[in-house]
Amino acid sequence: MANTIGYGQGAVNNSNGWGKSATNNTIDFGEVCADSYSPETNLVGGSSFSNTYSTDYDGIDAYVSTDSTYSELDGQTKATFSCWIKPTTSAVNRNIFHIGNGATSGVSGVCQLWIRQGNRIDFSIDTGSYFGRADINSINYGSWNHILIAIDLDSTDEFKCYVNGSDATTLDNLGSRTSFSTATESLLIGEMGTGQYHPFLGNIDEFAIWSGTDLRNDVATIYNSGVPNNLNDNGLTAPTSWYRFEEGSGTTIADSGSSTNNATIQNSVTFETDVPT
Repeated sequence: MANTIGYGQGAVNNSNGWGKSATNNTIDFGEVCADSYSPETNLVGGSSFSNTYSTDYDGIDAYVSTDSTYSELDGQTKATFSCWIKPTTSAVNRNIFHIGNGATSGVSGVCQLWIRQGNRIDFSIDTGSYFGRADINSINYGSWNHILIAIDLDSTDEFKCYVNGSDATTLDNLGSRTSFSTATESLLIGEMGTGQYHPFLGNIDEFAIWSGTDLRNDVATIYNSGVPNNLNDNGLTAPTSWYRFEEGSGTTIADSGSSTNNATIQNSVTFETDVPT
C-alpha cells in the first residue's frame, strides 16, 4: 500500500506543518519550545513515596484506634510488627500498641508492646506471663528509633526484637504460645485498652503489621538505614496493615495495607512534620 505521509509529517494523516512538533502547535521553525507550556501529566517511572507527617501523643489520653475489630492475627503463628517511635522520656512505662481480646485489666490482650521505665522493651502475647524482651538501652530518647518485632511460634526462636536495624533481643519466654488468640477489640496505637501503664508520650510514624509473615531476615530492608521506605514496593511481602499518618489533618487514618481497616484519632493526637530521616 502506498505511504501517504507528506514531507515533514510524523505519521499518516498528521497535519503537523514543517518544523512543528504537534497539531495546532504554534512553535515557529527553529524554536525549541513555545513561550508557554503545559506540563506532562502522564509520566511514568520515579517514586511517589514521601513521608511528611507523624503523629504526636500527649501521654495522657491520646491514641489511635482501628474502626473495627483487628482480627487479622487470629490463629496466626507468624507476624511482624514495625514502627518508628520518638519517645520523649523514660520516666514511666509507655504503651506503643495493644490488640484487645476482652480482658479488662493488667497486661492482657492478643498482643501488646511497651517500653518499661528505662528497664526494657516488652512484647507479650495473651498475658504478661508470655513475653519477649529487648535491651532498652538501644532506644534513643528524644530521637527517632525503628522497632521491628518478629514472631514465629512454630520455631524454637520465637521472638526477635530489632532496634534501628540491630538485634536487641535479651529474652524469649513465648514457649507455650502456639498461635495468636482471637481479637474482640480494635488495634490501639499509643494506648493499652486495659488501662495498664501510661499512654505513649512522643511521636509514632509508619506503623505496620504483617500477619502470617516473619520478616526477621529482612529487617535491613525495612529499616532502610534509618529512612522509612515504601513497604508496598520494596521487594518484600506487602503489609497487612500500614498506618502512615500522612493525612496531616482530620481524624481519619487510612490503612495503606491489604486489610483496609482504617483508624480514627482519639482525643489529643496531633500531626507533626517531625519524621524519621
